Amino acid sequence: MAGWAYIGRVQGGRLFSVAVCAVVVAAGAIAVGCSDVGIDEGTGPAVSSPDGDGGAATNVPTTTLPLTQTPEYVASNTPCPAGLLELSAIPISAVPIDDGRSGRAVTLAPYIDLPEATVMVFDSASGDAPDSSVGEPGAGTSGGGFVGDRRGRIWRFEPNLAGHVGRGVGAVTSAEPIADFSSNTATEHDQGLVGMTLGPKGQLWINRTDRHGSSVLTVLTPSADRTTLEGRYADVLEVKQTNAQHNGGDLLFDPDGLLYVSFGDGGGLGDPHHHGQNLATPLGAVLRFAVDTDAGADPRDWRLVPAPGNPDLGAGSDPHIWAYGARNPYRMSLDEPTGTLWVSDVGQQCMEEVTVLGLDEGGANLGWNSYEGSRRFVGAELDDHRVPDFEYRHGRGLCAVIGGHVYRGSQLDWLTGRYVFADLCGGDIYAATVEPGTQPDEVWHLGVSTPRPVGFAVDTAGELYVIDIETGVWRLAG
Repeated sequence: MAGWAYIGRVQGGRLFSVAVCAVVVAAGAIAVGCSDVGIDEGTGPAVSSPDGDGGAATNVPTTTLPLTQTPEYVASNTPCPAGLLELSAIPISAVPIDDGRSGRAVTLAPYIDLPEATVMVFDSASGDAPDSSVGEPGAGTSGGGFVGDRRGRIWRFEPNLAGHVGRGVGAVTSAEPIADFSSNTATEHDQGLVGMTLGPKGQLWINRTDRHGSSVLTVLTPSADRTTLEGRYADVLEVKQTNAQHNGGDLLFDPDGLLYVSFGDGGGLGDPHHHGQNLATPLGAVLRFAVDTDAGADPRDWRLVPAPGNPDLGAGSDPHIWAYGARNPYRMSLDEPTGTLWVSDVGQQCMEEVTVLGLDEGGANLGWNSYEGSRRFVGAELDDHRVPDFEYRHGRGLCAVIGGHVYRGSQLDWLTGRYVFADLCGGDIYAATVEPGTQPDEVWHLGVSTPRPVGFAVDTAGELYVIDIETGVWRLAG
């Protein structure tokens, strides 16, 4: 298929580096992926053609019109319509959550001191750990996991049992990275180590950007004691990107062992390549795969194939697409009790959006670039537009939704069932009850923030952690 490939070559030597919008802050400014206004597609940096062979980079002009005359530019610079939902204007809970008497106070406990952190996953195969509800050792929570930074380095972390105080348990990382991709990772705009998850067979799966600008899915095998990696790693998927912006890149497995991977529209002001509505490209879509292990248990022999039940989107469509019409679905999460996939999509000009998809909603069209959230953007109207279930106004200090998880822990039980999320620029952490098809009428500001949140992680007890690219990892505590 043009623009991407299955690859099974075995890699050796050092591993890869990172930068993301909905993620990246460079030289004190938000990366262009958060706000594309003023970027001239015809004169930008060289990037690999989506239909190229992975060789020399080439400029990809998108239009013969001057930038300021393109529909995408006009729509991206049109004042936002009145009445858009603003987080600052949404009613807060009648009981102030920062009122200690209510039992709803939230604090952030330092967990891992790792500037440039972007991804983290807890490892249920590693045994017992401190019970996060009481701060004492006990069963039921992960004994450690893996954490990575934007440059593509990955460490093993373990609970800091010797030095914990109360609920601020904390964790310590391995002295050296157990994997290092920094020599082969692009770190501009939305590139880098952007996704990490554990597969059903215990392997560590990551989504990273190589130095040629391609998104690559890589499988690494932890040792029996989970503290190191065994053998060489295997690249199982490569997607050529058209730009360093909007690479998306989260990934996760559902209970049936199917793999979901998100990719952005490839960048540019308003999706000038029109990838969002192009069913022949994996860009601007959520893909769903089955992992074919018939060739053996060695991940170097694995293949990714279209998942059973993937929608038939017509002649010439990519059979791996599960949902499409996304701009930059940088973060996704699965809420197993409700069987729903939560996709947070970073906006262009006016809207940040979250869509809650049932696992039976294959084929959903999220609308981009005909729509930005529920707002008409450019091109044709759509009969099949899947309107987001929650959206808020982009701008006025907010620039990129950082999707989190539906809370299923016990320490903050009053948050149970609420979706916890953040915004890259504002840094504040929020919680909302989101029901599919109904915009929430209440969002709680949890009274805590980090400088630049870029993701969330959840441990095996359901407790949440916020990943901040400037300061490391923090645990949400009572």
